[in-house]
Parts: sequence; structure tokens; C-alpha cells
Amino acid sequence: MDQGPDIRSIIRRVPGWEDRPVVVEAAIPVLASPSWRGVDGAPLVARDTETGATLFVKHLHEDTGFYIEPDHAFEAARIAGETGVGPRVLVADAQARVLVTEYLGEGWRTAGLEHAADAGFVDRVLAARAQLAEGPALPARVDVFAELNRLHALVAETGATTAPDVDFAFDLVMLAAERAGRDIPVPIHGDGNLSNVLFHVSGEIRLVDYDRAGMGSPCEELGSALVEMCAFEPPARAAFSRAAAAFGLPDTDEVFDRVRLYGIADDLRWTLIGMLMGHLSPRKHEEFYKFGLWRLVRLRAALHDPRFGERLRSAA
Repeated sequence: MDQGPDIRSIIRRVPGWEDRPVVVEAAIPVLASPSWRGVDGAPLVARDTETGATLFVKHLHEDTGFYIEPDHAFEAARIAGETGVGPRVLVADAQARVLVTEYLGEGWRTAGLEHAADAGFVDRVLAARAQLAEGPALPARVDVFAELNRLHALVAETGATTAPDVDFAFDLVMLAAERAGRDIPVPIHGDGNLSNVLFHVSGEIRLVDYDRAGMGSPCEELGSALVEMCAFEPPARAAFSRAAAAFGLPDTDEVFDRVRLYGIADDLRWTLIGMLMGHLSPRKHEEFYKFGLWRLVRLRAALHDPRFGERLRSAA
């Protein structure tokens, strides 16, 4: 897929790529539902037609502007690459909304829900997130509850179609906001979607897509990851116990309850983003609204679980 001279001119800023013959092609199939894979930015591969050398290119779509700040996302990606948590960033042009990184090809795969059945895999993903949390500060302050307020207001402002119980879900989830602000902010990736996890056959892990990254609560980082990887309580609790110390958290039920509340809030965030994209985006062929509904199904189950009220009391 030829993306025109603008993408190629940015690629030529990569040292050693100034005069290479380059073709730019689609890297992966884009899938909004159920995995939100490659949706925020066109995933591209730049290939040297003579040597076969490759680069990965992400070209953020304009319609993501209400929930992605390219300057912050690209700087977070650069820092993560330097700490070994993410791919190395080679060129970042926030104005053009283009990020060029090393290409993780042979031996690397995108994770899926099936991999989360392996406790060792879950631990490696959480260890990568803990490594990021121990690294240099990221440029933005992130808070899922503040973002929920903004997204909910945008729904009302734009008249976006949502499921009939979304306002009710918002009111319930925001009860947890007052239980949230206790932790010293650390660098977090902020998006537990497993399509943001690449793994090598050797077991090595890389995190990609730093669009939600910034300085935030370690409970938010664990919450967004565990709500995706651990659908049931016992494996989630066990994974938290194994990872808590690496995030500087005590292994207590009260802290775990806060982690789960953050995961519930993350489901609402992506419910709203999916439904807003379904309304605002010109890419009507993508199943944005369906993805929002998928996250809402899990959110509804969590809100109707008696443990939701218990968690609010525990975390108070």
C-alpha cells in the first residue's frame, strides 16, 4: 500500500535510510472488534526493496484526536524504547502524526487472550509494565476517572449514540473515583489490551502503542492489564499477589479491590471511546461501536456482581 511521498520523506530521516529504495505496505490486518488491533493508526511496514530491511511505521488517524495526544504518545514510546520495554523509536513526527520504530519481525507475535491462560506469560507482561514504572518519568499525567468525565461530556456534546444504560454505568463507576487518588504517580502504559503486547519465541516481551501512557497510579496500570488477562477472580488475585511488590504495592485485599475498580473504569473508558468513534469517525467500515458494546458486556457483569459494592466499601 503506497502512502505517498510524505510517509517516505519521514522514513528518509532514519539514519542509513536517506537514499534507500522504499516501498510502504500494510503491516497487519486492522481489526476494531474484538481486539482494537491497528485501529488508532495505520500500521505500516517500510521495506528496502534491495536488501529487505524493514521498519515499522504508525500513522495516527485524525479521528483519534479526541483521545490521543501524539506529542505525549510518541515521547512515551521513545522513553519506553530506550528502557527496553518497547521497540526503539527511530523517528517521531507528532505534527505529521507519524512514528517510525524498529520492526519486530521474525520470532515475534502479537499476543491474544489465549496466551493469558499461561500464568508465566501474565507474569512476564506485568514484569514489563513494572519495568516501565521504574523508569524515567513520562510527559503526561493520566487518570482514567478524569478521562471518563471528559469522554462522558463529549458523548452529550456530540449526541453520540450509546447503549441505554451507559449513563447509569457512568454514575456507578464514578463512585470509585474518590477511592482512587492515593498513589504516587509512576510511568504507566495505561492500556491493557493484549494486542499491545508482542512476545518472542524466547519469551521476551515488548509493549507497543503508548497512546494512553503517562504518569498515573500503579493500580490503574495493573487494573487495565488484569481486566484483560484475567476474566475470573482467583487468577487475577494470584497474579496481583505475584506482581504487587514490583509495583511498590502491598499485597492486600484493599489494594487489590482498588486495582479491580480501575479495571472496571477501563472497561467504561473503552466503551465510551468505541461508541464515540462509531459516531464521529468517517471510517464507517470499522466496528467501533461493536467493540464498545463488547467492553460494555464485561462492564455490566462487573457492576452487577455483589463484589462491586464490597470493593467500594473496602477501598473507601
